[in-house]
Amino acid sequence: MHCACCPKEKLSATACATPPVPQAAAPPPGQARIWFYRLWNPSESLNVANIDVNGVYVGSVEPGGAFYRDVAPGAYNIMPQNQYLDYNQNTNVAVVPGEQVFIAVLDLTSWANAVSGGQWYIRRDAWCARLIPPQYALAQIATPALVPRPSARPTAALTY
Repeated sequence: MHCACCPKEKLSATACATPPVPQAAAPPPGQARIWFYRLWNPSESLNVANIDVNGVYVGSVEPGGAFYRDVAPGAYNIMPQNQYLDYNQNTNVAVVPGEQVFIAVLDLTSWANAVSGGQWYIRRDAWCARLIPPQYALAQIATPALVPRPSARPTAALTY
């Protein structure tokens, strides 16, 4: 038995247990890089998540999308913009030159709907930011099954 990533003669019991981790380009000299990404899950909010770093808007990440910002070394508070606030929706990171950190933006819409009171007909987006180890984050960002594909979108408007 063999797989496409390994030649037959070099196959071992664990050779294909995990896919190879894609590599990200290094940040510019003297800078660090903060990545923001969301996995594609059509049952969650399809709206963009707006991201603040140290209280300043830096960008929006859409479902199945990723972006990064090159920053000076230092400490950063990363907080997605939310209507409802809860503990641990934000995360803090400290970066050094040449380092890359990865922030997964997770959908908390079901929690936001639960705390919005009796307004069951109003759907609010809510997000949290989580620091993810680079080996997992790079694999998640690079996995084609986790991003929207043209075949996943309707070819025409839905009619009722």
